Amino acid sequence: MQEHSKNCFQECSCKEGQEKIQEQNKKFLKVHSEFHCMRRFLFTTFMFLFVLFSLQSVSAQEVVNKGSVDLLALFDNGTSQVGSIAKLELELRPGRERVYLQAFPMTKITTQASLRFAQQVACRGLSVDCSKYDFLFTIHALPGIVGGPSAGSAAAFLTSALLLNKSLPEDVALTGTINSGGIIGPVGGVRKKVEAAANNHLRTVYVPPGAKAVEFANASISMEEFGKSLNLTVVEAPTIWEVVERELGVSFHNLSSEELMIDSEYSSKMREVSSDLCARTEGLRLGINDSRLVNFTVRAKDAFERGEYYAAASYCFRANVEYRQKSYLEKNLSLDEVESRLSRLLVDLRSLERNVKTKNLSTLTDLQTFMAVMERINEARELAGSVSDALKKNKTDAVDLAFAEERAFSAKTWARFFDGTGGNFEVNVNSLKRGCAAKISEAEERYNYVRSVIPNALENTREDIDKAYSLLRDGNFALCLYTASKAKSQADVLLGLMGVEESRFDDVIDLKLQVARNALMRAQENGVFPIIAYSYYEYARSLRDFDKVSSLLFAEYALELANLDLYFKSAQKVVTAPVESYTLFDLAILSAFVFALVVCYLQSFKTLQAPPKRRLRGKKR
Repeated sequence: MQEHSKNCFQECSCKEGQEKIQEQNKKFLKVHSEFHCMRRFLFTTFMFLFVLFSLQSVSAQEVVNKGSVDLLALFDNGTSQVGSIAKLELELRPGRERVYLQAFPMTKITTQASLRFAQQVACRGLSVDCSKYDFLFTIHALPGIVGGPSAGSAAAFLTSALLLNKSLPEDVALTGTINSGGIIGPVGGVRKKVEAAANNHLRTVYVPPGAKAVEFANASISMEEFGKSLNLTVVEAPTIWEVVERELGVSFHNLSSEELMIDSEYSSKMREVSSDLCARTEGLRLGINDSRLVNFTVRAKDAFERGEYYAAASYCFRANVEYRQKSYLEKNLSLDEVESRLSRLLVDLRSLERNVKTKNLSTLTDLQTFMAVMERINEARELAGSVSDALKKNKTDAVDLAFAEERAFSAKTWARFFDGTGGNFEVNVNSLKRGCAAKISEAEERYNYVRSVIPNALENTREDIDKAYSLLRDGNFALCLYTASKAKSQADVLLGLMGVEESRFDDVIDLKLQVARNALMRAQENGVFPIIAYSYYEYARSLRDFDKVSSLLFAEYALELANLDLYFKSAQKVVTAPVESYTLFDLAILSAFVFALVVCYLQSFKTLQAPPKRRLRGKKR
């Protein structure tokens, strides 16, 4: 019995020992498994990320979209020029809105610039954010091709098609420059280019409006009729958007048939501004007889009665400046009188500037008001500086003093537009700085292009661009954006007039007014009433019949300033439901982590499910 008990005790002890050994083995296996799992986790994560970033590096070079279109060009064979066909290709790739050109053979700088302008026109006209793409153009042509800006319209059409993800027709070609608002400008050699298109079996050719008549079969016929004689459809296209709509089937909202709605708040305040300035005219004109200035007041009255309050205010301002200048010259102001007036003017300017700089620019209306007021303050201060310099030389500069005083008064009247209304946009320092830098770049491109063709042109524009650079360095981004926008507009006016015959000047003004109006209406659809842009548009229309150059310039200002909202984000888009957003890097880390955990779990599960002997295989026992 005792021996049986002893055996039982030994068996129990043996079983307990085995259980302890098995428990220790399990702990060892668990630690061992965790150690190997961690190694696998780190290795798997590293390999996963390596492969992912390798793929990402390759994908950065991927083509988002690509296409090509025929170019109509001139070929110089050494003795004469003949029409020729070239091929323009474009690839969209992930990037930072850089524009590249690879040309065979090399092309002129004007060709390169025209492609950059085409990209800007397409992106802006289609309201597409192109900051995430690079644009790689390639021109394939025979040696001897005559370079120039005539590829602009074709490049804009090609860019638009790729941005809209539309198929490009293979039997269509374009020739013409591309100008602000998508306007197609004149080029040379249209007849020879049309003949080349017919010889290459194209179906349709788009040419700039106003193409010269062609002498054919002892008769003078239009370019359209000449095309028919070659079994070719020739279409005069004023803007690139007409080509896009016709060839790509994109239906644009017809803005020309709709009424441009004037913001009631703007109209009410501009009416007050006009009344103040024109009432000032009545006081300044006393005792001064000048028929030319009387004409300004008559135009102001007519404009006021038509509800064109900014135009009326502008006419009265011009009259006020000259009436005050004549008054001061007749009075022959003394040095003390000039110094006293200058001192009061500077005090008023400092007070007004302090008040303006305290404004919270949370809306585009306030931003544009800030631009308008500060422009007038700075101009008045510059004129005051000239008066001060004259005083140091014991001279009285009554002309600049009068102008400065009237400019300061107009700044005060514009300040009443500060009210925080006009559509909430994310107007902050960063967005203003980006807009300022982008607009300076656009102004520089156009300035250099014009100077390459007309070396002595745009001297005042150069000063404005330099001023914009200075404002950028000083951190005055709002006024920098405004100054650079006006400088770009001045260059765009000359670009749009290159090659235009004098007989078509009115047509150019009307077309510019039309595209400016369309830009204003698109801004309204986005919840913005651009007060400066509309004011300039109204003034341009008023000037059309008696000051055509100024009319075209102010129409260009209107077009440019109507698009300022493109540089800012709508508050309605920013204020959305809080949704977590992840970058590609975040998702890569998360994916690698989950993938490695799954691998470890499966490996651990497989190990623990194996028979004990198999688990311990290769281990000392």
